Amino acid sequence: MSDAPCTQVLQDVADVPSSAQEVFCALYGHEPMTGAQLRDVTGLPRRTVYSALQRLKDIGLLKQQLSLRDTRQTFFWVDSAQVAVRV
Repeated sequence: MSDAPCTQVLQDVADVPSSAQEVFCALYGHEPMTGAQLRDVTGLPRRTVYSALQRLKDIGLLKQQLSLRDTRQTFFWVDSAQVAVRV
């Protein structure tokens, strides 16, 4: 969580667990990632990553889309429009 832009936006995710904050920072300002990619980047367990993703989706900061190549995979990214409104 050392990204400067991420720390400015962390006020939006201040009330969520640190695992959700870590997932948010991994996604913020980056290309969409799958759950497996997020697990590799953050080092968090699968269940923790998906719980964090659900929490971030619930507060409206994430978007998701099924992969067109493999519908078993879902891509997640930060909804920059929602973040911009809150900053």
